Amino acid sequence: MTDRRTAIALHRRALLALPGLAWAGGARAQGARTVELIVPYPPGGGNDIGARALAPLLERELGMSVVVQNRPGAGSQIGMAQVARARPDGLTIAYGLWPQTMTLYLDPGRQAGFTRESFTPLALHVTDPGAIVVRTESPIRSLAEMIAAAKARPDDFRMSDNGILGHEHLASIRLQRLAGVSFNQVHFNGAGPALTALLGGQTEAAIFAVGTASAQMRQGAMRAIAVLSPQESPFLPGVPTARSQGYDIVAGSTRAFVGPAGMPPDVQARLAGALERAIKAPEHEERMRQLNIPITFQGPDGFAAYWAQEERELRPLIEELARAGQTQ
Repeated sequence: MTDRRTAIALHRRALLALPGLAWAGGARAQGARTVELIVPYPPGGGNDIGARALAPLLERELGMSVVVQNRPGAGSQIGMAQVARARPDGLTIAYGLWPQTMTLYLDPGRQAGFTRESFTPLALHVTDPGAIVVRTESPIRSLAEMIAAAKARPDDFRMSDNGILGHEHLASIRLQRLAGVSFNQVHFNGAGPALTALLGGQTEAAIFAVGTASAQMRQGAMRAIAVLSPQESPFLPGVPTARSQGYDIVAGSTRAFVGPAGMPPDVQARLAGALERAIKAPEHEERMRQLNIPITFQGPDGFAAYWAQEERELRPLIEELARAGQTQ
């Protein structure tokens, strides 16, 4: 009798656990209690740090394990393609980077294998605006002075970025067109090499995310001359915007969560709700403040609208650069 009662109790517990899994649907959900969070970049970078900071809070909200998996390669193309091909059951999601994700499929030469329609938007997490920086010992103290230096050395003033078609590269192109100058644009594979080149004197200026720039500024290694956001950044007090200096450029890196296309509305809603609660948790907000990265949360609808608008603005530029052979 005792064994029978124990079996009944265990069966009831199992039934109570099923609603937490039913949202994922199908046989896979009944045999799995883990959400795979794909980070399409190597360990240690901004996306990896952000995903791992949020994963425990997302676990708490979902009542399921969340495992962060790094799937780097081809500028995030490998990891994002994996998620685009995954079953839309809520058990595989990605933490990607914009505009990088868009440039992968807007550039026809990359053959990304996915488009915006390949994904279900879940939540926009943070937007880290760009900043134009120089070494501390540089005589350049404003955008006007930098543009004057570039005009005095056509095609020789060296501006570094973190990679072709990254937000830094695209912002540099916009600045050159607005100012009527031509930089010697030097591309690097990530912020680390670009930072080393700037501090070593191989380049005169660079564009980094504010989170990166503020950390180096605290160490006295470099100075920001403009922030590429609508308003001044609280993490770079006293640094004027590019817009206030006569150049209407707003750019930065946005990190957000997506799942595969075709995700049922109830699955999307549950994931989106859990992400919102995790992102807005006080401990997570404090962690982002420590990293100098502002939370700019938007739910599925707001994120989808942002994505569509950014795509409309970027498509002509990317297609133009592709025709000129400047995207590889």
